[in-house]
Amino acid sequence: MVAQACNESGDVEISTSISKRLSRVPYDFHFPTIESPSIAQDAELVDVTFPADAEGTSQTKRIRFHDYQAIYSHQGLYESLFHRRLECQSPQTLVSLLGQCIHPSSKEPLSVLEIGAGNGVVAEELRTQLGSVIGRLVGTDIFPESRDAVVRDRPQVYDDYLVGDLLQPDTELSSLGPASFGALIVCAALGPGWGDLPVQAMLRATEYLVDDGLVAITLNVKWLSDEPTDSSTWNDLIGQLKEGEIKSWSGLTEVRKQKYHHRRDMRGNWISYYAIVLRKKKVT
Repeated sequence: MVAQACNESGDVEISTSISKRLSRVPYDFHFPTIESPSIAQDAELVDVTFPADAEGTSQTKRIRFHDYQAIYSHQGLYESLFHRRLECQSPQTLVSLLGQCIHPSSKEPLSVLEIGAGNGVVAEELRTQLGSVIGRLVGTDIFPESRDAVVRDRPQVYDDYLVGDLLQPDTELSSLGPASFGALIVCAALGPGWGDLPVQAMLRATEYLVDDGLVAITLNVKWLSDEPTDSSTWNDLIGQLKEGEIKSWSGLTEVRKQKYHHRRDMRGNWISYYAIVLRKKKVT
Protein backbone atom coordinates (compact mmCIF):
# COMPACT_ATOMS: atom_id res chain seq x y z
CA MET A 1 0.00 0.00 0.00
CA VAL A 2 1.11 3.54 -0.73
CA ALA A 3 -0.10 5.96 1.92
CA GLN A 4 -1.03 9.56 1.23
CA ALA A 5 -2.86 12.18 3.25
CA CYS A 6 -6.36 12.77 1.86
CA ASN A 7 -9.39 14.69 3.01
CA GLU A 8 -12.96 13.32 2.94
CA SER A 9 -13.40 14.18 -0.74
CA GLY A 10 -10.30 12.20 -1.69
CA ASP A 11 -8.15 15.21 -2.55
CA VAL A 12 -4.57 15.23 -1.37
CA GLU A 13 -4.23 17.47 1.68
CA ILE A 14 -1.60 20.18 1.96
CA SER A 15 0.06 20.60 5.34
CA THR A 16 -1.78 23.24 7.40
CA SER A 17 1.41 25.18 8.11
CA ILE A 18 2.24 25.35 4.39
CA SER A 19 -1.28 26.09 3.15
CA LYS A 20 -1.35 29.37 5.11
CA ARG A 21 1.42 30.69 2.86
CA LEU A 22 0.18 29.56 -0.55
CA SER A 23 -2.30 32.28 -1.42
CA ARG A 24 0.16 35.10 -0.85
CA VAL A 25 2.08 35.08 -4.15
CA PRO A 26 0.41 34.10 -7.49
CA TYR A 27 2.88 32.18 -9.64
CA ASP A 28 1.89 30.44 -12.88
CA PHE A 29 3.59 27.22 -13.95
CA HIS A 30 4.05 25.53 -17.32
CA PHE A 31 5.94 22.27 -17.70
CA PRO A 32 7.85 21.95 -20.99
CA THR A 33 7.57 18.81 -23.08
CA ILE A 34 10.49 16.40 -22.72
CA GLU A 35 10.67 13.55 -25.23
CA SER A 36 12.55 11.10 -22.99
CA PRO A 37 10.32 8.29 -21.68
CA SER A 38 11.68 8.83 -18.17
CA ILE A 39 12.88 11.96 -16.41
CA ALA A 40 15.38 12.02 -13.57
CA GLN A 41 14.32 14.27 -10.71
CA ASP A 42 17.43 16.42 -11.16
CA ALA A 43 16.46 16.99 -14.81
CA GLU A 44 12.91 18.25 -14.20
CA LEU A 45 12.13 21.78 -15.38
CA VAL A 46 9.37 24.33 -15.01
CA ASP A 47 8.60 27.64 -16.72
CA VAL A 48 7.58 30.09 -13.99
CA THR A 49 5.61 33.24 -14.78
CA PHE A 50 6.14 35.73 -11.99
CA PRO A 51 3.63 38.30 -10.75
CA ALA A 52 3.47 41.50 -12.78
CA ASP A 53 5.59 44.43 -11.63
CA ALA A 54 4.36 47.96 -10.98
CA GLU A 55 4.25 48.62 -14.73
CA GLY A 56 2.14 45.54 -15.39
CA THR A 57 4.97 43.53 -16.96
CA SER A 58 5.41 39.89 -16.00
CA GLN A 59 8.47 37.73 -16.57
CA THR A 60 8.74 34.01 -17.37
CA LYS A 61 11.84 32.08 -16.43
CA ARG A 62 12.78 28.40 -16.86
CA ILE A 63 14.05 26.87 -13.62
CA ARG A 64 15.33 23.40 -12.75
CA PHE A 65 13.46 21.77 -9.88
CA HIS A 66 16.76 21.26 -8.04
CA ASP A 67 17.95 24.85 -8.48
CA TYR A 68 17.01 25.64 -4.91
CA GLN A 69 19.17 28.76 -4.81
CA ALA A 70 17.02 30.31 -7.55
CA ILE A 71 13.75 29.02 -6.11
CA TYR A 72 14.40 30.19 -2.55
CA SER A 73 15.13 33.71 -3.76
CA HIS A 74 11.40 34.17 -4.52
CA GLN A 75 9.10 34.12 -1.53
CA GLY A 76 6.46 31.40 -1.69
CA LEU A 77 7.74 29.89 -4.96
CA TYR A 78 8.94 26.65 -3.36
CA GLU A 79 5.64 26.07 -1.56
CA SER A 80 3.53 27.01 -4.59
CA LEU A 81 5.43 24.69 -6.94
CA PHE A 82 6.17 21.65 -4.82
CA HIS A 83 3.30 21.66 -2.35
CA ARG A 84 0.35 23.17 -4.20
CA ARG A 85 1.05 22.20 -7.81
CA LEU A 86 3.01 18.96 -7.32
CA GLU A 87 1.27 17.96 -4.05
CA CYS A 88 4.40 17.13 -2.05
CA GLN A 89 3.62 14.95 0.98
CA SER A 90 7.08 14.32 2.40
CA PRO A 91 7.31 16.80 5.32
CA GLN A 92 4.05 15.80 6.97
CA THR A 93 4.55 12.08 6.27
CA LEU A 94 8.09 11.88 7.64
CA VAL A 95 7.33 14.05 10.68
CA SER A 96 4.27 11.93 11.47
CA LEU A 97 6.32 8.74 11.26
CA LEU A 98 9.00 10.21 13.51
CA GLY A 99 6.33 11.21 16.02
CA GLN A 100 5.07 7.62 16.15
CA CYS A 101 8.57 6.48 17.16
CA ILE A 102 9.09 8.91 20.04
CA HIS A 103 8.54 7.08 23.32
CA PRO A 104 5.42 8.46 25.06
CA SER A 105 7.13 8.36 28.46
CA SER A 106 9.88 10.74 27.34
CA LYS A 107 9.91 13.66 29.78
CA GLU A 108 12.46 15.87 28.08
CA PRO A 109 11.72 17.67 24.78
CA LEU A 110 13.46 16.04 21.81
CA SER A 111 16.42 17.96 20.40
CA VAL A 112 16.53 17.64 16.60
CA LEU A 113 19.20 18.26 13.95
CA GLU A 114 17.92 18.70 10.40
CA ILE A 115 20.37 18.44 7.52
CA GLY A 116 19.55 19.58 3.99
CA ALA A 117 17.09 21.83 5.80
CA GLY A 118 16.30 24.15 2.90
CA ASN A 119 13.80 26.91 3.66
CA GLY A 120 12.42 25.43 6.87
CA VAL A 121 9.29 23.64 5.62
CA VAL A 122 10.13 20.48 7.59
CA ALA A 123 11.05 22.40 10.74
CA GLU A 124 7.72 24.21 10.60
CA GLU A 125 6.00 20.83 10.27
CA LEU A 126 7.91 19.52 13.31
CA ARG A 127 6.78 22.50 15.38
CA THR A 128 3.20 22.28 14.10
CA GLN A 129 2.64 18.52 14.34
CA LEU A 130 4.69 17.65 17.40
CA GLY A 131 4.53 20.90 19.35
CA SER A 132 6.13 20.80 22.79
CA VAL A 133 7.61 17.36 22.07
CA ILE A 134 10.26 19.19 20.03
CA GLY A 135 12.89 21.12 21.97
CA ARG A 136 16.06 22.56 20.48
CA LEU A 137 15.92 22.48 16.67
CA VAL A 138 18.98 23.21 14.55
CA GLY A 139 18.96 23.33 10.76
CA THR A 140 21.91 22.94 8.42
CA ASP A 141 22.33 23.38 4.68
CA ILE A 142 25.15 23.84 2.22
CA PHE A 143 23.56 26.92 0.59
CA PRO A 144 23.53 30.36 2.27
CA GLU A 145 20.38 31.12 0.25
CA SER A 146 18.55 28.50 2.30
CA ARG A 147 19.29 30.30 5.55
CA ASP A 148 18.34 33.63 3.93
CA ALA A 149 14.94 32.13 3.02
CA VAL A 150 14.43 30.86 6.58
CA VAL A 151 15.25 34.26 8.05
CA ARG A 152 12.77 35.84 5.63
CA ASP A 153 9.94 33.30 5.85
CA ARG A 154 10.26 31.26 9.07
CA PRO A 155 12.51 33.07 11.54
CA GLN A 156 10.82 31.41 14.52
CA VAL A 157 11.19 27.70 13.71
CA TYR A 158 14.90 27.07 14.34
CA ASP A 159 16.98 27.79 17.40
CA ASP A 160 19.99 27.98 15.11
CA TYR A 161 20.73 27.52 11.40
CA LEU A 162 24.24 26.66 10.24
CA VAL A 163 25.65 26.78 6.72
CA GLY A 164 28.38 24.35 5.72
CA ASP A 165 29.38 21.01 4.24
CA LEU A 166 29.33 18.11 6.67
CA LEU A 167 32.22 16.51 4.79
CA GLN A 168 34.46 19.58 5.02
CA PRO A 169 36.31 20.76 8.15
CA ASP A 170 36.32 24.30 9.49
CA THR A 171 32.75 25.28 8.69
CA GLU A 172 30.01 26.62 10.94
CA LEU A 173 29.08 22.99 11.63
CA SER A 174 32.23 22.54 13.71
CA SER A 175 30.33 24.26 16.53
CA LEU A 176 28.12 21.18 16.90
CA GLY A 177 29.23 18.84 19.64
CA PRO A 178 29.08 15.03 19.66
CA ALA A 179 25.97 13.39 21.14
CA SER A 180 24.11 16.73 21.14
CA PHE A 181 20.78 15.63 19.65
CA GLY A 182 18.09 13.02 20.21
CA ALA A 183 17.01 12.90 16.56
CA LEU A 184 18.27 13.60 13.06
CA ILE A 185 15.92 14.29 10.15
CA VAL A 186 16.72 14.34 6.41
CA CYS A 187 13.64 14.90 4.26
CA ALA A 188 13.77 14.42 0.47
CA ALA A 189 17.47 15.31 0.35
CA LEU A 190 19.41 12.05 0.67
CA GLY A 191 20.36 10.25 -2.54
CA PRO A 192 23.08 8.83 -4.80
CA GLY A 193 23.00 11.40 -7.59
CA TRP A 194 24.18 14.87 -8.50
CA GLY A 195 22.57 17.44 -6.23
CA ASP A 196 21.61 14.87 -3.60
CA LEU A 197 22.93 14.83 -0.05
CA PRO A 198 25.65 12.15 0.00
CA VAL A 199 25.06 9.24 2.33
CA GLN A 200 28.50 9.85 3.84
CA ALA A 201 27.35 13.32 4.96
CA MET A 202 24.28 11.90 6.66
CA LEU A 203 26.36 9.28 8.45
CA ARG A 204 28.79 11.97 9.59
CA ALA A 205 25.82 13.79 11.11
CA THR A 206 24.92 10.71 13.19
CA GLU A 207 28.02 11.51 15.25
CA TYR A 208 25.96 14.35 16.73
CA LEU A 209 23.29 11.87 17.92
CA VAL A 210 23.06 10.27 21.34
CA ASP A 211 22.99 6.48 21.53
CA ASP A 212 19.45 5.23 20.80
CA GLY A 213 18.81 8.49 18.92
CA LEU A 214 16.38 8.44 15.99
CA VAL A 215 17.20 9.07 12.32
CA ALA A 216 14.29 9.94 9.99
CA ILE A 217 14.99 9.76 6.24
CA THR A 218 13.20 9.39 2.90
CA LEU A 219 14.29 7.23 -0.05
CA ASN A 220 12.97 7.02 -3.61
CA VAL A 221 11.41 3.62 -4.33
CA LYS A 222 12.94 3.77 -7.83
CA TRP A 223 16.40 3.42 -6.35
CA LEU A 224 15.65 -0.18 -5.44
CA SER A 225 15.69 -1.09 -9.15
CA ASP A 226 18.71 1.05 -10.13
CA GLU A 227 22.13 -0.37 -10.88
CA PRO A 228 24.60 -0.40 -7.96
CA THR A 229 26.60 2.79 -7.44
CA ASP A 230 30.28 3.28 -6.61
CA SER A 231 29.38 3.58 -2.93
CA SER A 232 29.32 0.26 -1.08
CA THR A 233 27.66 2.02 1.88
CA TRP A 234 24.78 3.20 -0.31
CA ASN A 235 24.49 -0.19 -2.02
CA ASP A 236 24.27 -1.90 1.40
CA LEU A 237 21.43 0.43 2.44
CA ILE A 238 19.44 -0.21 -0.73
CA GLY A 239 20.20 -3.95 -0.60
CA GLN A 240 18.76 -4.27 2.90
CA LEU A 241 15.73 -2.20 1.92
CA LYS A 242 15.13 -4.57 -1.00
CA GLU A 243 15.18 -7.48 1.45
CA GLY A 244 12.39 -5.84 3.42
CA GLU A 245 14.12 -4.44 6.50
CA ILE A 246 17.22 -2.41 7.37
CA LYS A 247 18.51 -4.69 10.13
CA SER A 248 22.01 -3.32 10.58
CA TRP A 249 23.45 -0.51 8.48
CA SER A 250 26.34 1.72 9.56
CA GLY A 251 25.33 1.54 13.21
CA LEU A 252 21.63 2.06 12.48
CA THR A 253 18.66 -0.30 12.60
CA GLU A 254 15.11 0.13 11.28
CA VAL A 255 12.31 1.10 13.67
CA ARG A 256 9.44 1.87 11.30
CA LYS A 257 8.89 2.30 7.56
CA GLN A 258 6.06 3.60 5.36
CA LYS A 259 5.64 3.74 1.60
CA TYR A 260 3.91 6.89 0.38
CA HIS A 261 3.55 9.39 -2.49
CA HIS A 262 6.37 11.95 -2.28
CA ARG A 263 5.01 14.27 -4.99
CA ARG A 264 4.00 14.32 -8.65
CA ASP A 265 6.62 14.63 -11.36
CA MET A 266 6.45 17.28 -14.10
CA ARG A 267 4.15 14.99 -16.13
CA GLY A 268 1.73 14.53 -13.27
CA ASN A 269 2.76 11.01 -12.28
CA TRP A 270 3.25 10.10 -8.64
CA ILE A 271 6.78 9.52 -7.34
CA SER A 272 6.78 6.89 -4.59
CA TYR A 273 9.11 7.10 -1.62
CA TYR A 274 9.78 5.32 1.64
CA ALA A 275 9.71 7.24 4.90
CA ILE A 276 12.00 5.41 7.31
CA VAL A 277 12.91 5.89 10.96
CA LEU A 278 16.13 4.24 12.14
CA ARG A 279 17.70 4.03 15.58
CA LYS A 280 21.35 4.58 16.40
CA LYS A 281 22.71 1.52 18.19
CA LYS A 282 24.38 1.87 21.55
CA VAL A 283 28.13 1.54 21.44
CA THR A 284 29.08 -1.39 23.67
